[in-house]
Amino acid sequence: MRNRFAIRALALACVLITARVAAADDSGARPGDESMSCSQIAMEMQPYAASMRGNIAAVNATNAQLMQLGMMQRARDAPAINATTQAAGAACGFVGGPACMAATAADQANRKAVQEREKAEAKPLMDKQMAQSNALVAQGQTMQSNARLMRLMQLGQAKGCDKQH
Repeated sequence: MRNRFAIRALALACVLITARVAAADDSGARPGDESMSCSQIAMEMQPYAASMRGNIAAVNATNAQLMQLGMMQRARDAPAINATTQAAGAACGFVGGPACMAATAADQANRKAVQEREKAEAKPLMDKQMAQSNALVAQGQTMQSNARLMRLMQLGQAKGCDKQH
């Protein structure tokens, strides 16, 4: 019984491996691929990585601008938010009732106005980042159709190159 299970499991594994290998486009394979070292694979992948650097740098630059804008907004807006929050806390703690409700509503309105202003200020950068990210994704999808690159990635993964430092 165990042998029968082991044989079925082995047959299933072979079918799955064959299906994966068949799904991979072997047109990117070259003689000698199997003997390539991780450094040789990395060297051959350099042009592909270099072609993406511009798009990656653009996204990173926009992300840095967004972070800087966010820090500037928090520094600018924190005092106004804190003031209305403290006023609401004082009204609720000392007076209560309608004064508390009015102060809390004013605090919420102030927070919402600040949030909307910050969002509007960030919109051009957010739109730019989205366009840059879409371009990077499109480039990556185009690269997936490159049989040689996919073969190199497959070799690198099979050799454990992604786990080396």
